[in-house]
Amino acid sequence: MKKMKMKQMGLLLLCAVMLAMTGCSAGGSSESSKDAESTPETPAVSARKDGSPKAETASGSLTAMEMAGNMELGWNLGNTFDAYSNGIAGENAWGNPSATQELMHAVRAAGFDTVRIPVSYLGKVGEAPDYTVESAWLSRLQEVVDYALEADLYVIINIHHDGNNDKGNGAWIDVTNPDQSAIQAKFQKIWAQIAAQFADYDQRLVFESMNEIHDGSYQAPSGESGKTMNANINALNQIFVDTVRESGGKNADRCLLVPGYNTNIDYTIAGFVLPEDSAADRLMVSVHFYDPYQYALEEKMKCNTWGNGAPGNCGWGNEDFVDAQFDKLVTTYLANGIPVIVGEYGAINKHNDPYRNYYMEYVTKSACDRGLVPVYWDNGYNGDYGFALIDRNSGAVLHPGMMDAMNRAASGESYEIAKP
Repeated sequence: MKKMKMKQMGLLLLCAVMLAMTGCSAGGSSESSKDAESTPETPAVSARKDGSPKAETASGSLTAMEMAGNMELGWNLGNTFDAYSNGIAGENAWGNPSATQELMHAVRAAGFDTVRIPVSYLGKVGEAPDYTVESAWLSRLQEVVDYALEADLYVIINIHHDGNNDKGNGAWIDVTNPDQSAIQAKFQKIWAQIAAQFADYDQRLVFESMNEIHDGSYQAPSGESGKTMNANINALNQIFVDTVRESGGKNADRCLLVPGYNTNIDYTIAGFVLPEDSAADRLMVSVHFYDPYQYALEEKMKCNTWGNGAPGNCGWGNEDFVDAQFDKLVTTYLANGIPVIVGEYGAINKHNDPYRNYYMEYVTKSACDRGLVPVYWDNGYNGDYGFALIDRNSGAVLHPGMMDAMNRAASGESYEIAKP
């Protein structure tokens, strides 16, 4: 998620072609979370919302396309493990309660199939050359991963705010630095320890290398500096893949998620290079979608409607724009057998439920119809300009109309969405 005020941060190949491999029609899996040696035999997976069967991991690991097809509709445990205060990551640093088993069951019951757990390592890593990650931090992360897997959720974990260029709080993944050697060494050591911690976990656990890496300007990378930053991101992604593969166990063919510059769709397509991988067909591409910014993210009420013909809308980023952006991802990646995870998307609460519900239904359906996996950004805050959809204490769905719209959009049905 982009760096914002604490109030907010504290806050064609359509489904008919890709459905057997990708898409969003939701349905639960009953698979065990760890190695079969320490857990009961995995039962058969259940069907998706459209009635088609999910790919079964019990008989072996899945390709990235098969895995994406199982991951369907996702939710972020945002502003939790990624939160920090005075340069030190902390699960409760931005006011959210500690994650629980009950919360994960509530997320699953709401209709989600995947949880993305953003994780910051600020203040949790020792000095060079070992860069030892605090064992209690990894153990607590493992506990919450177990909660999610026990609730029949697929899981994504990453390195999050270490690369948002907030250097005052210890962010260190700086792709503008002419000397990348220390950055790459630290990155490699951290991922080696994460990979070792989860080496025996089954394929429902996906690793994502990093989050929204940019130079602080949010502008398109251009010129020689842009080429250099893209090259540095591509190099880190390659280190990530190599490190995970070398760690052995189930990491040898685990599905891995890699982003381009700032996870922006256009910037990614322009400068991203898919890493080489010793495992065939196990890589996914990560992008985020918060367009139009003035509607989805900007803390103002003047642009709180959305869609072609809506009074007072932002003037861009409407339905045709959404479809065109997602079509680019189909052409560039899915058509070549590379799935895409929209790892964050959503629109802040401007007390504009009819338009917010319409936006969420349209964007979710547009993504799902094309075989993308949309993962809603939830920051746990339900006040002005918040993203909260699931109450972190009670597990209640805070915006049932929006949740219903997203589930409907992910169902695989063919229908026309009603405008406000």
